[in-house]
Order: sequence, then C-alpha cells, then structure tokens
Amino acid sequence: MERRSHHSLQELLLQDQYTPEEVSELLGIGLDVIRHAAFAGTLRADIEGHDIISLQRDDVLAWLQTRDGSDWGKSAATD
Repeated sequence: MERRSHHSLQELLLQDQYTPEEVSELLGIGLDVIRHAAFAGTLRADIEGHDIISLQRDDVLAWLQTRDGSDWGKSAATD
C-alpha cells in the first residue's frame, strides 16, 4: 500500500482542525509564521509543552482577518 505524505488541498479544505504544517501548506504561509503566532497567542492553538497539537479552522480564519500578510513568506531560512 502506498503511503501519502500529505493531504490534497481539496481534502485540507474539508477539515475542521489542522496541524501547523497543514495550515502553512494550505495558506502558503511560512511555517515559522504559524508557529510564532500560535506560541505568541495571536493564533489560538492546542499546545502541549513545546508542541502545537492542532489548530481549529475558525481560529485560523479569525487570525487571518487580523493579518496584513507582510510576513507570510518568512521562515527561519529567510531571517
């Protein structure tokens, strides 16, 4: 059986909760931006210790409405 590395964008759109990697892929936003927002508390997330467990769709949408997009492509590699 072939193992898929990630969901298609169509499958992601149907989900109610996401991993930070899925949000990054779906929105085309740098993963470090998603992680920073979650740990800073501007993006609500289920966090256990140093791990972001999940992000709810409604929370991601609410966070997007507060953003201007100027840092979306940033990652540790571009800092």
